[in-house]
Amino acid sequence: MNQSNLIAVIGGTGSAGRYVVSCALQQGYRVRMLVRNARPMQLPPDMAGRLSVVQGDVMRFDSLRELLTGCAAVINTFGRPPQEEPVYSVVTRRILEEMERAGIRRYIGVTGTSLTLQGDRKSVGARLVSRMLRSLHPQFVEDRLRELHVLQSSAADWTLVRLPMVKEGQGGCAVKADIARMTGNRVYNGDVARFLVGQLQDPEYIRRCPFIGS
Repeated sequence: MNQSNLIAVIGGTGSAGRYVVSCALQQGYRVRMLVRNARPMQLPPDMAGRLSVVQGDVMRFDSLRELLTGCAAVINTFGRPPQEEPVYSVVTRRILEEMERAGIRRYIGVTGTSLTLQGDRKSVGARLVSRMLRSLHPQFVEDRLRELHVLQSSAADWTLVRLPMVKEGQGGCAVKADIARMTGNRVYNGDVARFLVGQLQDPEYIRRCPFIGS
């Protein structure tokens, strides 16, 4: 495995991704993020010097190759509005293919609580929400399940984190994680970021899909 402290962030300009980038830089990592359109980030000079940007498209192998070269791990917070065609399984497959080419094993991604696995012990309310999402956005839910199957069939050391409603803000609460049941109805972007970055050095949830909440 690549022993560099350089990590690749996909979706780094999104609502959660911005916090992931900032959190990783604060913890001393070097970050390279993939963006469609470069936007300036207000960072202290020491942090700004450890951030690099690849302008490209997550659907393009050449963009992914440029992003991943020399990286030790990938954090993927790529997102799309529910009304757009879901491409999570396609994106994840392409990332994993380029990770294998680059010799990277660690992958950390996010999904929603509608992803239901055998052995889950969701509450009645959580099951109702999952059914509602499957009814309103069936293609989204099906694609998220395909994404999981892509990960499961790979050789990567992946973690796919199931998120409840995500709210804007740093948070600061202790994040609770559980492999089978929801641990809260909401979580703040800052808390999501700290949990995701923490997984870079924590093997507990490798090849697992924990729920998190505040």
